[in-house]
Amino acid sequence: MSRFIVYKPTPDDVSEAFRRSEVLGRLSTSFTKGKGNMTGFLGEVAFENTFKKFDYVGDNSFTHDYVYKGLKVDVKAKRVSSMPLLKYNASVVKTKYSKFEADVYFFMRVHENFHKVWLCGWSPKKSVISKKWFNKKGDVDKDGFRYKADGYNIPIIKTRRPDSFESLILRR
Repeated sequence: MSRFIVYKPTPDDVSEAFRRSEVLGRLSTSFTKGKGNMTGFLGEVAFENTFKKFDYVGDNSFTHDYVYKGLKVDVKAKRVSSMPLLKYNASVVKTKYSKFEADVYFFMRVHENFHKVWLCGWSPKKSVISKKWFNKKGDVDKDGFRYKADGYNIPIIKTRRPDSFESLILRR
């Protein structure tokens, strides 16, 4: 049994992700030149359909995507071609515009054909935004992966299980 939650997007989910992507357009800070928009937005749609109590604020905020009772959540998604492994990293990119105002980061993997989204885990900001997990663009990890941007890269195994997120919500 996997520790991940598997979400299977509907055609309406993909349409909503596309709509949001079109509204956003290409950001000047995007190292994928806008190609990651669909991935990010489909991750958001999977999050909001899994955790329905949260209000979407991503169309008005560049520091977080969801709010519930003052808790700010930023959804981070990576486009992949295969199922994630616990040894893979969950990442928060750092740019000169980064403010890191979210309380929690929730990490997703989105299959490149958009037929599956894995909710991989979550972490409080203080557990992710730490010198311990920081890598510079060009650094190489122990598996030979070269980082494409400055940022914080925490192994998925070090994040909290996605199914434990509901207990955080219930405590609020």
